Amino acid sequence: PVADAPSAARLQRDVAWLADDAREGRGTGTAGNDSAAAYVARRFAELKLRPVVTDADAQARCASVRTAMAPAAPAARGPAASEAAYPPCATYLQKFTARSAALAHAGRGEGLATQNVVALLEGSDPALRGQVLVVGAHFDHLGRDSMFAQDPKAGRAIRNGADDNASGTAAVLEMARLLAARPPKRSVLFVAFSGEELGLLGSKWFVEYAPVPTDSMVAMLNFDMVG
Repeated sequence: PVADAPSAARLQRDVAWLADDAREGRGTGTAGNDSAAAYVARRFAELKLRPVVTDADAQARCASVRTAMAPAAPAARGPAASEAAYPPCATYLQKFTARSAALAHAGRGEGLATQNVVALLEGSDPALRGQVLVVGAHFDHLGRDSMFAQDPKAGRAIRNGADDNASGTAAVLEMARLLAARPPKRSVLFVAFSGEELGLLGSKWFVEYAPVPTDSMVAMLNFDMVG
């Protein structure tokens, strides 16, 4: 098969993995949500997309690694210890604490630790790659929480969220694969948002702490419940 042809089987595998009971519905602030974020980040890394989030955690990790890699004395410096050898202070995970009035009223005023997942595919045209198309989908769902569920009487049952929104997340992953094989002229920023079910909290955080200038973003395509 052609390497960059769309793959229905790949889409189905991603939806099945994200919506599996092991993820327990990917509720924001849960282990299943963190696992899904790591899954998306691994896929971005496999495609060699650029991590672009340089938050405080990433800076601290980078500083720690640089300290460990620093030579014992100036004479020991060489190509292996050069600045080019240091890892970049960037990550795919845009960490934040999800807070909302609904969470506060539910006794969760401290918020929920979670993360968006962000990766950049640089455009092929030097004159246009400064323009960025954002392609995104939220990967969180309700988890076991009945607070926003349509079936509250089911209590702590798993809400798997295959359509809402493992389907949109799988679509973004497949588009990332296809576009990485043939980069468009403009750059593409792929974003998997968390905290959507709690009130678009991940996308709000992304805009307020955008890893690339917001004035470089020329359009945004959002994929929600495309199953």
